[in-house]
Amino acid sequence: MGNLGIKLFCSVFLVALLLHVLPARSQEVEDEREFDYKKYSEKGPARWGEIHPEWGVCSNGSMQSPIDLLHERVHVVSHLGRLNRSYKPSNATLKNRGHDMMLKWETGAGTLEINGTEYVLKQCHWHSPSEHTINGKKFALELHMVHESQDGKAAVVGILYTIGRPDSFLSSLTDRLRLVAGTGENETIAGIVNPKEIKIGSRKYYRYMGSLTTPPCTENVIWTIVRKVRTVTKEQVRLLRVAVHDESNTNARPVQLTNGRPVQLYRPDEKEDD
Repeated sequence: MGNLGIKLFCSVFLVALLLHVLPARSQEVEDEREFDYKKYSEKGPARWGEIHPEWGVCSNGSMQSPIDLLHERVHVVSHLGRLNRSYKPSNATLKNRGHDMMLKWETGAGTLEINGTEYVLKQCHWHSPSEHTINGKKFALELHMVHESQDGKAAVVGILYTIGRPDSFLSSLTDRLRLVAGTGENETIAGIVNPKEIKIGSRKYYRYMGSLTTPPCTENVIWTIVRKVRTVTKEQVRLLRVAVHDESNTNARPVQLTNGRPVQLYRPDEKEDD
């Protein structure tokens, strides 16, 4: 084998080694302008898997999200335990990613523990209408709290909202959202933001294995959807859409096939008001 062949072999071997050793990152893309949510668009949800090779799982994956949380498929369990959250206030930035508003904590904002693994809270963002449905019903808004483990695996907590009283967490961000909406700036400093102010209000939650709902649609994401549906005002939902400047009235991926995946509903043994 000549020098050129040896160098080529070493290069290929090194790349293969790095791909094997380095964990596959589960992060969503931060610039969403390469895709959209229009049903018949060449960049729409049905075509996401064709835009980049690394997005292929968006089209051919078997564990995609969101899904319909159909009661007939849900198994009620009590062994999962309460959500073990240890959140803390941290510096955050409010960013327009192209189709949604993302609140990103610069150094993480505490942890969520699942099955002995700690997942650091990295960011949260909003989809309207909701992406997940319950018995086929969509809701006005869905918040995703995205966590990541040390080895790059993702765990997302989703909260559904219907129109009603104002959401206090969104109320605290109103001025910043209006600043982005009014100036067209893509990013603004949000200061110290405490994720504990995101109200859940229930111990009950759905749990299933799915994927990111935006490209690259990475699978093996642990999904936790809070059972209690909270409230938000029409103006708060509208402001989230206006701030994005994408001239669309939705940023919700259609419901995906369940493909026989188990869906659990955690319900504590003790009686609780929900």
